[in-house]
Amino acid sequence: MMKQRSRSCHPLPILLIAFVGLVLLHNWATPLYEAPDEVWHDAYVRWLAQGNGLPSLADDASGAGQEAAQPPLYYAVATLLRVPFDDGDWHTHLWHNPHFGYQALGNALDNKNMLIHTEAERFPWRGAALAIHITRFTSLLFGILTVLAAWGLGYEAFQTRKGALLTAALVAFQPQFVFMCGVINNDSAAAALATATLWMTARVFRRGLTVQRTVLLGVLVGMAILSKTSALALLFAVGAALCWQAWRERLSWKTLATALCLYLVLALGVGGWWYARNLWLYGDLLGTSRHFDTLWRNPQPKSIPELVGDIPLLVRSFWGAYGWGHIFWPDWVYVLLAIGAAICVIYGAWRAFSRIRACFSRAALREAVDATNGIYLIGAAWCVTIGAALLYWMREVDAPHGRLFFPAIGAWALLVAYGVAQKSAHSVWRGLGRGLLLGMALLAVLAPGARILAAFAPPRLYVPQQVENAVAPVNFCYDEVGETNLGIRLIGVEIEPERVVPGDTVAVKACWEALTPVAEDYTVYVQLLGQNYTRAGERHTYAGLGRYPTSLWTPGTAFCDVYRIAVEPWVPTPERYQVLIGLYLDDSRNQLAAFNSVGQPVAPPVVGAVTVAPKTPQTVAPEYPVQYTLGERILLRGYDLSGTLQSNTSVTLTLYWQAQKALSRDYTVFVHLFDEAGEMLAQDDGPPCAGWYPTSAWEPGDVVVDVRRLEVPELPAEQTVHVLVGMYLPEDLTRLPVTNGAGEPLPDGIVPLFATQVDGSR
Repeated sequence: MMKQRSRSCHPLPILLIAFVGLVLLHNWATPLYEAPDEVWHDAYVRWLAQGNGLPSLADDASGAGQEAAQPPLYYAVATLLRVPFDDGDWHTHLWHNPHFGYQALGNALDNKNMLIHTEAERFPWRGAALAIHITRFTSLLFGILTVLAAWGLGYEAFQTRKGALLTAALVAFQPQFVFMCGVINNDSAAAALATATLWMTARVFRRGLTVQRTVLLGVLVGMAILSKTSALALLFAVGAALCWQAWRERLSWKTLATALCLYLVLALGVGGWWYARNLWLYGDLLGTSRHFDTLWRNPQPKSIPELVGDIPLLVRSFWGAYGWGHIFWPDWVYVLLAIGAAICVIYGAWRAFSRIRACFSRAALREAVDATNGIYLIGAAWCVTIGAALLYWMREVDAPHGRLFFPAIGAWALLVAYGVAQKSAHSVWRGLGRGLLLGMALLAVLAPGARILAAFAPPRLYVPQQVENAVAPVNFCYDEVGETNLGIRLIGVEIEPERVVPGDTVAVKACWEALTPVAEDYTVYVQLLGQNYTRAGERHTYAGLGRYPTSLWTPGTAFCDVYRIAVEPWVPTPERYQVLIGLYLDDSRNQLAAFNSVGQPVAPPVVGAVTVAPKTPQTVAPEYPVQYTLGERILLRGYDLSGTLQSNTSVTLTLYWQAQKALSRDYTVFVHLFDEAGEMLAQDDGPPCAGWYPTSAWEPGDVVVDVRRLEVPELPAEQTVHVLVGMYLPEDLTRLPVTNGAGEPLPDGIVPLFATQVDGSR
């Protein structure tokens, strides 16, 4: 008895429970307004809940922005849920993150939050937080309807419970659809009503055209066009399907005309009034002018190559793009999902058209396109229609959003399932379908924690002593006046890697501590600064990578940030760039002063350095080639001279060094000008490249161009002078030994570079 009862257990309730659980998990994990356009969708609902009527397209008094042009069905349902809850404190949740929109390198979870989120949003919710989370249940309700309709569509197509289950599960576990059903957005309503319309159309194909089904189709299409403008295409698609079915059933023209009139009257009566209102009040039938009056309207329609360039983002945002559509999985995840789904769709298309072709060989057109084939064809046609509409919209507006394809998500699931759900499908294809479904379900389960919470959670807090040994100590304190009780302390910094090439990324790990409460919200800046104030790269962000501004810091706790900085591809190389870390107020850009552990000011606030070197050593051709080796580690390959030595002028001497082995110490270069009697006439002592590329940063193979300047004193014409070169340790003046090209050691660690006569002409 128990075994027989378990066999009769229907899988649909189990699927719905799993779907509801996943959506609720996404609802809980997603902070307020951190979903596509949610802040404007919620403003629409709040406007209706306050009894203001439909928002105007002529102004933005509602605060709904371009979403005021959306049809009102979703928002009307959401208002019913919203009205009982007090949301008077909604504006307290609009703490803007000024650095939102930063395009994080790679897939780093960096400044993904549009808003700063506080303890006021934590569960159990209160006030506006509760009202907004409850309003999100609207999307859940429409999501449930979508899954139910997908089940019905699959059952009509395959006439088996397994086929229906696969079709519905492909919808219920689609990661992006699950996410969108957990936030305030009308895409779920469009998906539900379009899929329900396709289900009813499939019933017409399978069971025949009746007055009752015609009425239901009219009402469903009317509700669909009242949920999303793109659903208008259903008017024509369903009308064409009715004509086809009437022809298959050999119905009279009068019966067909009656059915079409009944269908159109109901559809336009239920949903057409919205478009008539737009035309009457604003002269804008579809309300698209409100969408076009935005910053993301393309100045000119995009070309086909430009649309092709948007396809990767479109694919990612179809499968799973969280937050405002810029929190992604690794690229290989999307590649696997897209390839798996594409193979299933192609195989299903081959099965469908093979069947139609076989029927054509022995039957007329009416019998060849039977109910199953007809359901497949209308599903395919609907996917193509919505896809084409989306591409057209992308030409006009910068909107490569895969969720805009969701009116066709039920049809998409049908196409994916069509081949693998057939009883005669090979086990390989069934395994592929199950693998795709398992992968989608896994992403839907992991997304709340691995993507959403990870992107929006504040940094982990530590006791300061826990992080002090994890980074190189810096111990800078920042303040406006330099008092002893400074509020912000930079504990230490770790820079990886310490040597990069232009275009690479430097990761600067900085650990912070709040010594006292901080009243202001300061921006952290990290700069790679070279000679002549060249900025090789920089970052500006609130602490916590946008999620933990200074006014929220808890005294006595520490945390660490990792700032990833892209090195500009054009920067001079090789060079040692200083790493600066400081803070400033956004409204003034006045930097806080930095002080070391004994209270002395540190300007600029240098915390380390990073070497930027070319990928391959630069090629040089000295005007005067030479070959001297200094200490078996450095080769002097030659020099250039800016001109002849003249009295009372300066001359530029360019030295070309090449590192043969790595050096651990910083040497000073000396260039001395002597007369025949051994008296020094001029000198230029200093680190290579004016200190911007010290010898401790040199790696084997590095070619270093070192420009020196000699101030020639007043000298008699034709006097012979000597230029001597070498290197020494500044601590004890110990010179590196020198050997010539023949390997012979030279005395005193001196390179006798050249001798020349002073030019008397001016």
